[in-house]
Amino acid sequence: MKYYIGLATSFHDPALAIVDAHGKVIFAEDAERFLQYKRGLYCLPDNPYYIEEILKEYCPDCTELVIAKTWSKGREKASNILENIALSVLETFSFNIDVNTRDIKDQFYFARASQAAGGRTLSRFFEASCRNYIVGNYRKKPATDIRYFDHHLTHAANACFNSPYDEASCLVVDGMGEKSSIDYFTYKNGVITPAPIKVKRSFKSLGLFYTIICENLGFDPLKGEEWKVMGLAPYGKKDEKVYELLRASLQVKNGNFTVPKNLNAIMKEIKSMAREPGESVEQYKDFAYTGQLVFCEIFMDLINAIYDYAPSKNLTISGGCALNSSFMGTALAQSKFENIYVPSAPADNGNAIGAALLCYQQDHPQWQPSKQIQSPYTGCKIKQKSLDKLAQYSHLKITDHGDQVYKKTAEFLAQGKIIGWAQGRAEFGPRSLGNRSILANPCLSDMKDIINARVKFREEFRPFAPSILHEYGEEYFEDYQESPYMERTLVFKESVRDKVPAVVHIDHTGRLQSVKKEWNAPYYNLIDSFREITGVPILLNTSFNIMGKPIVHCVEDMLAVFLMSGIDVLVINNTIYEK
Repeated sequence: MKYYIGLATSFHDPALAIVDAHGKVIFAEDAERFLQYKRGLYCLPDNPYYIEEILKEYCPDCTELVIAKTWSKGREKASNILENIALSVLETFSFNIDVNTRDIKDQFYFARASQAAGGRTLSRFFEASCRNYIVGNYRKKPATDIRYFDHHLTHAANACFNSPYDEASCLVVDGMGEKSSIDYFTYKNGVITPAPIKVKRSFKSLGLFYTIICENLGFDPLKGEEWKVMGLAPYGKKDEKVYELLRASLQVKNGNFTVPKNLNAIMKEIKSMAREPGESVEQYKDFAYTGQLVFCEIFMDLINAIYDYAPSKNLTISGGCALNSSFMGTALAQSKFENIYVPSAPADNGNAIGAALLCYQQDHPQWQPSKQIQSPYTGCKIKQKSLDKLAQYSHLKITDHGDQVYKKTAEFLAQGKIIGWAQGRAEFGPRSLGNRSILANPCLSDMKDIINARVKFREEFRPFAPSILHEYGEEYFEDYQESPYMERTLVFKESVRDKVPAVVHIDHTGRLQSVKKEWNAPYYNLIDSFREITGVPILLNTSFNIMGKPIVHCVEDMLAVFLMSGIDVLVINNTIYEK
């Protein structure tokens, strides 16, 4: 049997995806989950201690393997050129608060190493397995097939092939690609082609722009702290001086980025506004608000550009900038498109799926992607062996409730208890979508502060997301849009805000997850059981982790978070564990 394995080989967010002989995504997971190392910086997507388990579990009958990588061949050499350009830009325009040339060089060294090494572990293990287990003359077997794809093309494939559309425009907005940070494509009947916009080779970037905002606020973009900017921004207001500086620093003309001649002076002035160590972040809420505002305006300019050059009813968006859910919730209403789709993992990790599907398409030119959105539940399974050990040695109160687990858990939630909830396979992407989640009662006004203090150990200004039964979406949200991956933020209707105060942010918004029974029956059943008790079809949902750590990967991770935080009850499949 032939399998296609996509490897996201950027220096950040490495990931692995498997597509079977029928073109179906059967596994996709971020390397950070197994490693329990946030974002997996400079790590391999095919970790040598984990890849054997993955292949045996998902490719047991594999006789032929194709590896697809998410950067063009020779990218490692190109990184030398990129390094010199980036150093020049960083030093000239002071894009970082503190530019350390040696540190930057070290980062590029590790980035090149991780890009070059990705796939070696996988191919060597597979070939060794062939030598040991496959009947036939191994010496006549050709080397493992490794293919390379343009970085932004894998972004486009992740968005288009996994969307529900036959035809769409596709916009990629990234930190940096191979020749630029943006790209435009058209998609029709399974074929992705460049849109009629000439993208100039450039290192101007909306992703780097947001990095500047993040760093000026004292947050660390390498740790993925852009979320903090989005959480803080609604507390502030527009600062006219900051707005004029930021708006002038990066603009869109004919679908390309332009910068002013006095960019150096603008950057130095922006840098002079940076938060000093020890200063309260609350003092910089206006900077956060204004930075988010300008980001949204620039992103909207890009969306308008692709509509002007390649109009369609549908738009797919990929790239790290698509994770800005605050903007995504407003984009549709501002645009001329009728529908917008963002995949569950639009950043570089999702390119593992894009590369694997492009590879499959090369071998099956007549293949047509499914018109159903890609399920995000493609990660690791819960191991029964670990559950058996937990039952034997944990000394917790353990009760198997069978099908009554939803009603019992809903009762706990109604009582104000905080639940660690793990079901089936893990989600692919940065957001917990009801399979590796911490859940709570959204009706309690102090629940947000309780979870931030007792469980997540994070800043008070950061909000929590509402998971809502899809059929109640229009009752609770203005201009409701289906949001399967928690990818967009919408405004709660005024009449319901007091019903669910724990998930209503300061600007009356919520980054919602739409829940349908056909997408996730256990999670749907739980929310519906909570609705039967309280009359509210919403749960507070946050990722099953603590600040600074990835979402839990295994039972042992779940137990560590459960025992070392204020979570009251742990639910794994149909079993409830109480302290």
